[in-house]
Amino acid sequence: MTEHSDSYLFSAPPMLDADGVTIWVKYHGRSEEGIFFDRWEKLTPGHQRYDELLPQARLNAQEQYSDDDLDDDEEEQPAAPHPETLSMLLEMQRRTRERGDR
Repeated sequence: MTEHSDSYLFSAPPMLDADGVTIWVKYHGRSEEGIFFDRWEKLTPGHQRYDELLPQARLNAQEQYSDDDLDDDEEEQPAAPHPETLSMLLEMQRRTRERGDR
């Protein structure tokens, strides 16, 4: 939290990551500029609040092989475009190529 923002609120109970060590805490709030934010904070052993939040996080443990891996370093594949959108884009490309060939 920065010195320029209002008090932040928990928007979800702390969650223990699938690794059994990392705690994730979700915050939301509003800055002095009026910008709302949501963010996740990653807590590891040694953080000043780790011991306090660990019992709550254990009650909200993430499944070991959950699809909702918050610390997933792998790039996610972009969603495939809707078929109608794809056909429209391909048609636009075709028209653009035809104009360029003239």
